Amino acid sequence: MQDVGLIGVGYIGKLFLDELIDADRTVTVFDINEEQVAAATEKGATEAASPAEVGRTADIIIMAVPGTPEVEATMSGPDGLVDALEERHLVIDVTTTLPETSIACEEMCDERGAHFIEAPITGGSPREGYHMMVGGTEASYASAEDVLDVICADHARIGNTGDGTIFKLALQMRYAGHHAIDAEIVEFCRDNDVDPSPLNEFLEMGVWENYFTGDFSQDIEGLGGLAIWHKDIGYAHQVATEHDTALPLNSIVHEAYKATTRRASDDEGHAAALIKYWQCLNNSSQR
Repeated sequence: MQDVGLIGVGYIGKLFLDELIDADRTVTVFDINEEQVAAATEKGATEAASPAEVGRTADIIIMAVPGTPEVEATMSGPDGLVDALEERHLVIDVTTTLPETSIACEEMCDERGAHFIEAPITGGSPREGYHMMVGGTEASYASAEDVLDVICADHARIGNTGDGTIFKLALQMRYAGHHAIDAEIVEFCRDNDVDPSPLNEFLEMGVWENYFTGDFSQDIEGLGGLAIWHKDIGYAHQVATEHDTALPLNSIVHEAYKATTRRASDDEGHAAALIKYWQCLNNSSQR
């Protein structure tokens, strides 16, 4: 059974660690957050001093970091992972990045004879559990299936490297737009002195409960739900600009999220805080 290295043991990385430990995998971890590393070692993981040390120890390396800058630093920064890669290695990046980031990672792995896949993750499907959308060659995907079966509920190969990231960004656009229109609908009802709760209680439409409770406390450690969507929608717009793809509706949603990040407090990381923007536009407060 191949040893696993886990770079990033934050919100998502800890979920992977639990599954890997339960599957009796030997896990080596690296994170710049010492508290996260301490928590991981208490569960049975071994600490590494750098991404390169993770590579020297493990056969399969999973990156679960915030975004493109962190992936670049992990791969090619001082004591970066690329320095330790060999033919025996498989690198799995679950981070949501720019597609060219994944392509550059694959090229670095190819130069060392290692396999690479991108496998951005989502927990927003109506299906239970977390799901991965994989980009990479068929051979690299086949080499990753055993460990993917451990760390997520299901996975599918979307296409070549970069394609999985494009698919994930499209998914984030849908999530962001869906929640933005729900926030607008709830505020429309409240601004006209109509209780919006029958949307769920009567029609079972699945509007986010946070819109009714006003609890926007952050439920994702680290970057936070609101900041993640702001980042990912920004990535989507960068890709769209490069390919001259028109995103008129999503451009409006992105501007709303940008405005919301300026109004939400540090402990309000949940994307439900978007409703604050609509309340601000209407010069109103939650009723």
